[in-house]
Amino acid sequence: MSRLHLSRFLVASWICSLALLLGATAITTQAADKKDKAAPTARKISYDKDIRPIFQTHCQGCHQPSKKGGDYVMTDFSLLLKGGESEETAIVAHKPDESYLIHRISKTDGAAEMPQGKKPLADSEIDLIRQWITQGAGNDSPASTRLRYSPENPPVYVAAPII
Repeated sequence: MSRLHLSRFLVASWICSLALLLGATAITTQAADKKDKAAPTARKISYDKDIRPIFQTHCQGCHQPSKKGGDYVMTDFSLLLKGGESEETAIVAHKPDESYLIHRISKTDGAAEMPQGKKPLADSEIDLIRQWITQGAGNDSPASTRLRYSPENPPVYVAAPII
């Protein structure tokens, strides 16, 4: 092979190698972009699995139908959203900063108003509640966990209850 042919061959080989390298880089970049777009931005917060257990542990001992601390019931979802004696809306869907509950459980100078006389909620718990409200404060509880009896809908017994 003459020197001229060898030079042309090397240049052509170098150009082909460069083209393959650039093509592979472009394909890899496109695949990474598609993967980034498909990745969820934030997981959906579940009232039943994430939020309700926090309320059961820290709040519902005082905020239940038999106690109604602050005239606020947290065991019934519709009353949880509504609020209590302050007449402030406790939970405003999509707006945690307008939700009275967030103001009551958030720490100011290291202390929170609620739970009253007890250790404040962890920052991670408050953040989770804020995310849930931001996502719309939905109720994904199964029907079996929802309140079935109320003063307007008392239980009906077939026979007298045994006491």
